[in-house]
Amino acid sequence: MNWLNQLFNHIFDFIPRLWFVNPDEAGVRITLGSHVKATGPGYYVYWPLIQECVSLTITQQIKDIRSQSVVTYDNKSFCCGAAIKYRIKNAMAAILKVQDFDESLQALCLGIISRYFAAKTDNDHSDLENVVLKGIREAARGWGLDIMAVYVTDLGPVRNIRLMTGRTVIPIVGEGE
Repeated sequence: MNWLNQLFNHIFDFIPRLWFVNPDEAGVRITLGSHVKATGPGYYVYWPLIQECVSLTITQQIKDIRSQSVVTYDNKSFCCGAAIKYRIKNAMAAILKVQDFDESLQALCLGIISRYFAAKTDNDHSDLENVVLKGIREAARGWGLDIMAVYVTDLGPVRNIRLMTGRTVIPIVGEGE
C-alpha cells in the first residue's frame, strides 16, 4: 500500500501548485537548482517537480544567546549572556549564503564575547555591547542580515567548579584565587 501512496505523490509532482508568501515574509524560488528568484508577498504558481520555494520572516527578531562562563586575562571568571536584535534585509542571501543564520549568529556572539573577556584585565565592561555589535556586523557581512543591536542580559562574577573524574579533588576557580 505504501507504493501506491508514493505513486500518487510522484503523479502530483507534475501538477502546479500555489505558494503564498505572507506580508511579513520574503521568499526565494529556486528552479532546477540553479535559477534563483527573490519573491515578495503574494501568490505564486510553482512546479514541485522542478522548483523549490522557501520563505522566511523578515520582521525584527531577537535571538537569545545562552549564558557562558568566560575567564579574563587575569584569571577572573564571569558569566555572560546576551541577545541580538536583527532583521532580514535580503532573503536570498539569508537562505543561500549561510546554513542557519540563527545558530550561526549565536556561535559568532559566543566567540566574540569569549575573545573580549580573554583580553580584559579590568572590571570595566561598559563597551561590551558595542564590541560584540561591531564584531557580529563584520563577521555576518553578506548574510543578508541587518544586525540592529546587542543587549547584555547577564553579566556577573561566578565561581567555576570543575569536577575531575577519577579524582576526589574538586578544584574551585574564581575570584578568591
